[in-house]
Amino acid sequence: MLDAEILSELLDAVADADLARKRAREVRTLRGLRGVPDGEIARVAAAAWSETPPSLADEAELSTLFGTAFEDGLIAVGLLAALLPDAPHEVFDIAQDWLHRLDDVLTADAFGWLVLGPSHLATGTPLVPAPHDAHVAVRRATVMAAMAFLPHEIEGPAAAPLRARLRSTAVRFVDEPQREALRGFLEVAIHDPDPSVRKGLRRILVAWALCDPDAAEPWIHQVRGGAPKMLREAVVKSARKGRRLASLQD
Repeated sequence: MLDAEILSELLDAVADADLARKRAREVRTLRGLRGVPDGEIARVAAAAWSETPPSLADEAELSTLFGTAFEDGLIAVGLLAALLPDAPHEVFDIAQDWLHRLDDVLTADAFGWLVLGPSHLATGTPLVPAPHDAHVAVRRATVMAAMAFLPHEIEGPAAAPLRARLRSTAVRFVDEPQREALRGFLEVAIHDPDPSVRKGLRRILVAWALCDPDAAEPWIHQVRGGAPKMLREAVVKSARKGRRLASLQD
């Protein structure tokens, strides 16, 4: 059985107050910050999966962990992501609940990429952008979910449980860009006015252009209503780089 309190104690033991103060400049969450380095978060998360793998019966403990502190939440996200192959529909339902509890963009990034996006892929449900009146963290998570539609290796400390489960440091959810799903989703999401959401969109578009330049670049020039200049320039630059890298591999 998963014990959220024990995991929180492990994190607290390696917390650093100075790091918490520094991280507070970029992470603003009502849950609070312990100040745990990413490497330690990943270590605790991987050990939690390897030593006592949770199951859906641990949903309440996972939910408690998710709401305890920033670092605890990242581990909860990672453990939920590692459960997805066993019960995609159940994880999808949990993801819909947790989505509306998000209040910081870094947790939103991990949650979108590792849980929300893959659960949409696994269940066959379309990914729909969050409405513009939703909390910015919810919108950012929905945007970052599209990273799961790209052959990009997962990153960050929350990825540790899934890597531990698959015994691989190079994990990705698809082998080829899911072009149709991306196009339909991005046509709506690209008009979100919030700078934080656009930062997430830029990451998606850059990743797409690097691996699929001949699809991403024409699309950005054909966006209805026109794409923001910052995003358009990022895609053009990344597409150029993507073609150059591809030519070196030929």
